[in-house]
Amino acid sequence: MQTALIVYMVIWALVVVPLIGFNIKRISHKKFGENRKIHWGFLSFVVIFTVAISIFLYSAYTYTVHSRYELAAERYIDTHAEYVTGQITYEEYIAKTAGMRTSNADISMLKDELALSDQTTPKSIQFQIGNWITPKYYTKSDLYPVTAAISDQNPVFLWYRLVDGNTTSIYLIEMVWNDAKGWQIAYHVRATDEQANSKAVLNELPSLINGKWYHISA
Repeated sequence: MQTALIVYMVIWALVVVPLIGFNIKRISHKKFGENRKIHWGFLSFVVIFTVAISIFLYSAYTYTVHSRYELAAERYIDTHAEYVTGQITYEEYIAKTAGMRTSNADISMLKDELALSDQTTPKSIQFQIGNWITPKYYTKSDLYPVTAAISDQNPVFLWYRLVDGNTTSIYLIEMVWNDAKGWQIAYHVRATDEQANSKAVLNELPSLINGKWYHISA
């Protein structure tokens, strides 16, 4: 998600900065013996074009974040990590993720996630996001809850790993595609010991050494 934001910000800068830089002298003019005058028509064009490009790129960024499962998952897990590190309360977590979840999403088992075994909260946390698992695979495995397939790529499941320095936890989320809202979370639960130690689950997660990590600090 952060990478996507940077990419769109770079595109914006590559379009808007040259537009303003190459045309700044045309925005105003000055005749000998007169005060400088602004070309209001040309200035309006530059402003309108800049606003239009900004709206277009923001809309494209928003669509990208919602339409790509890994970006939608990262956005949601980011908020979960904020909750786990104590930056937000459970109620704030629910409020912030309301638009990311289906109306009947089951996340009730996460309510007591904030306190660790020693009743402290981690100062920082990092996580890794696994591959998506499509109906072709999860319907044949008892590692996943019974879920009816809508299509061959909907819903999907994915595992992710949270590490707070001392403790490693693995979570499972179900994501459902909604044509109007993009990917939404329908189910979220901490993996059981059996699931967390399963070779099939670990194979779906990135390498601890070479895999991509996301970092959250309290």
